[in-house]
Amino acid sequence: MAKNPHYFSQMAHIEVISTNLEASVKFFTDIVGLDETGRDKNSVYLRAWGDYFQHTLKLTQGDKPGMGHLGWRADSEESLTEVVAYLEQTGAGLGWDDGDLGHGKAYRFKSPDGHIHEVFWDVVWLKEKGARGSVFADRYASNRRKGICPRRFDHVTINTSNYVADKKFFIGLGFRNPDEVRITDEIPPVGGLFTTGNLSHDIAIFTDPSLKPGEGALNHVAFNFDSREEVLLACDWAIENGYKLAMGAPTRHKAEEGFFIYIDEPGGNRFEFYAGARLIFAPDHGPDVHYLKDNPNDAWGNTNPWASADGSFKKEHATHKQ
Repeated sequence: MAKNPHYFSQMAHIEVISTNLEASVKFFTDIVGLDETGRDKNSVYLRAWGDYFQHTLKLTQGDKPGMGHLGWRADSEESLTEVVAYLEQTGAGLGWDDGDLGHGKAYRFKSPDGHIHEVFWDVVWLKEKGARGSVFADRYASNRRKGICPRRFDHVTINTSNYVADKKFFIGLGFRNPDEVRITDEIPPVGGLFTTGNLSHDIAIFTDPSLKPGEGALNHVAFNFDSREEVLLACDWAIENGYKLAMGAPTRHKAEEGFFIYIDEPGGNRFEFYAGARLIFAPDHGPDVHYLKDNPNDAWGNTNPWASADGSFKKEHATHKQ
């Protein structure tokens, strides 16, 4: 049987650095409705009701908001061995880590923008019982309609000083590139979406001209709903609890078509809650090209995070440097 042309099966979790850990935990449990599944000295672990692994979001106390690391699950034990050899060959490897709550040993590596990633195989499949348990055998926690109540962890968007280098890096790891953003056809692209499975993207990467060479930044983290109606209900719940929508009214991305809102959490990070993005099944799909002048962020309105044609971001949409 032919092997999959990629090393990773999915994005498994993200570690987000919060400047106010307990306020962030309260936001994600009381407002978003995530379940707390573990704690250690400086971190709290959470997941949505439709997630399967022990956690998908790790919150860690720190001085500056941003991303601590991004966790990927390998496609198999064999794939883990192969990707470690590949990463060491490219010079991106950082070495083995003993593992974290919810997964076994992990191999850490650095992407060209300076972001830290890890890849592992052994995971804890957390199937809840009791008050959090579900009568559905394929649900590992029940949907208790708590707060914003997203179903699952979906994707991460990061910013980079060199999109072309990041694109080459992730393509080398077997990612597909179904969507790309350009200023014009005469210069290299400034952003794109990358998927290792059938989602529209697991990770989105965009150039930020304010970043120094080798510097990366977290733009936002996204959780997914089953329906657009749930996005609208999330708007009501957020504003009733004192949180404003970071980019105004809900709208739809022109690139990948997700219906979305953004909310800034108390620890200094931006989160997206969305539904309805397209799925990608063909292994040779794309990239479909979007142009900055057409505002690929907002299909229905005029909210554009880019300040100018060089790809610079507006101040209110600035990102958190690593």
